[in-house]
Amino acid sequence: MLKNKILLFFGAILILATSCKDDDLAPIATFDNAEKGAYVRVVEQGNTLVNLLDVAGSAFTYSVEFVDLEQGGLVSEYRLQLIYDDNNPSNGDNSAGPIEFRSWSSSEFETTATGHKGLSNITITGPEVIAAAGTTADQVLAGDNFRLVGSVTTSEGATYTASNSSATVNGAAFRGFFNFTMPAACPSDLAGSFAHTSDDSWCGSGPVPDGTVDIVALGGGVYTFNDFSFGAYGPCYGSTADQPTLTFTEVCTVVSFTGFVDSFGDTWTYDSDIDGAVWRIAWENTYGESGQTFITNPSGAWPFTLAE
Repeated sequence: MLKNKILLFFGAILILATSCKDDDLAPIATFDNAEKGAYVRVVEQGNTLVNLLDVAGSAFTYSVEFVDLEQGGLVSEYRLQLIYDDNNPSNGDNSAGPIEFRSWSSSEFETTATGHKGLSNITITGPEVIAAAGTTADQVLAGDNFRLVGSVTTSEGATYTASNSSATVNGAAFRGFFNFTMPAACPSDLAGSFAHTSDDSWCGSGPVPDGTVDIVALGGGVYTFNDFSFGAYGPCYGSTADQPTLTFTEVCTVVSFTGFVDSFGDTWTYDSDIDGAVWRIAWENTYGESGQTFITNPSGAWPFTLAE
């Protein structure tokens, strides 16, 4: 009798568990569960930068495949429109678009490795987007953007874009790739470790020893030094001035100091110049600390100038 009661008990638990199943709580989103239509999925992509130091050599290459109920077989056209955002007011506003930029019909599609219809090695060059926007390379400045807006049209005449597609499709899981941006900028690579010599410490605790300082990249052409005292905090406090809020920025080979307030709320000011491979930086702050250092680039002349 006891054995039968135990079996009945576990049977009741099993019935209760299965009756509580909720299909709406499925943990994984799939195309079968999404609203049916078509979208562009990226297969691979390169660097989108329009390099202002080498506009002629700037090119973005990418490959896509089309996703629908027939592995892209329902897509009849893939189109790109161009919008140029002139974000630098120093030379007026030359913004333009949307402009019909490029399109492909289904007869140009190929079959990808996954069996979908798609296009491989689409290449869009810097000169192409600049000409299409109706401007010239010397008018394009750092911070300007060339936005490409994609769409697919099906054989039934329905058009799908990022705007009328779900957040799931546009998210990382589905690798939706309707829209992308080619920013105008200059590559920046100043990070490294550099030898320096510094003047005596302001606190009277003796000379600042020669040493090295690291230029640390924060992204987007923004940098900091791992010790903004350049060794001067050593004889005074036995520490370094690791202050990532104190920064400098390189924009197309021009460097300017851009972060001036440290974590203690003190403001730093700088006097700086470059003589070939030597970068002199004199600094002081509102706490009363100050110093001067000479940083040497072992590769030769520093590859930038200083903002006036």
